Amino acid sequence: MTTVNERIGLPQAMAINGVDAGGAMSARIQAGYDNIVGSEPDGLQVPVSDREIQFVRGTVVTQDWNHMIALLTGAVGTYVFYERRSGLAETTGYVKHTLTAPVIHRVNIDFAKGRYATATFDFECRAASESATIADMWAMTDTVAAPTYKTAARGGWRIHTANFGNVGPTFIYHVTAFNFSLTLPLVKECNDQDIAYTAVDVRLTGMTATGSITFQDSAIASAKLKAEELLLAARAPLCLNCLQSGNAADRIIAINGVFFDSSGGNTDVTKPFSDYSMPFRVVNDSAEPLTLDGDNLIITTEADS
Repeated sequence: MTTVNERIGLPQAMAINGVDAGGAMSARIQAGYDNIVGSEPDGLQVPVSDREIQFVRGTVVTQDWNHMIALLTGAVGTYVFYERRSGLAETTGYVKHTLTAPVIHRVNIDFAKGRYATATFDFECRAASESATIADMWAMTDTVAAPTYKTAARGGWRIHTANFGNVGPTFIYHVTAFNFSLTLPLVKECNDQDIAYTAVDVRLTGMTATGSITFQDSAIASAKLKAEELLLAARAPLCLNCLQSGNAADRIIAINGVFFDSSGGNTDVTKPFSDYSMPFRVVNDSAEPLTLDGDNLIITTEADS
């Protein structure tokens, strides 16, 4: 039997909707049919069945976390990445994936002490025409040359400082983990002679902005733990100063309008110190509405000056 080797792997050189996001870690692409129509038994041992509404969607993870907002708000274009072919020379040893019109509707950034931070985003492809199929939305080009390397602004494996509040902020020490998600309502439709979803849109109204922070700060003031102090505090900004790779300037994450909803303390003889995990959400102010762009931002990720 002739040996056949059709294996590919190692995703790299990712660009999505005009954003070069290096540090690709994984791409989970799904394709299929969203609706299966089946008959009643009616004397049949297996049903008559038809498939409709083709889709292509996915979840991607990258270490270039500071592109979070650019990915969510950028103009819809294409998502391109490459995989390495097994057993072929570098000159022709890659497969190029091209996904058309990926509409990004959720972005999450995740930080944990001791590893690079990541950004995860979810997308749904929009068909370009009523006749477009899965093959049009997710096309492959075989045996192409090695792609151009895309740099990544890695970092976030340690949070130098964190504080909550505007005037006289509460400082949060010993932060070990942090995450934040923005999820936009996704609306889509396939009808008439459409084969796939020709209408795929995100709505800025009604988005959710949530996250959590974990820390070992057990400071006590006025008979209250730091976690209790944060839990009882009024709506305020949460700011974190994150270490970046290669002696690059720290990046400051500022999230406005934060309310802490609960606190979970964990003390365990198998751990060196107690820690506290606190989920939070962003709450708006009708007098000064928060937005993804403009003068009153939900989140900023700026370099520390």
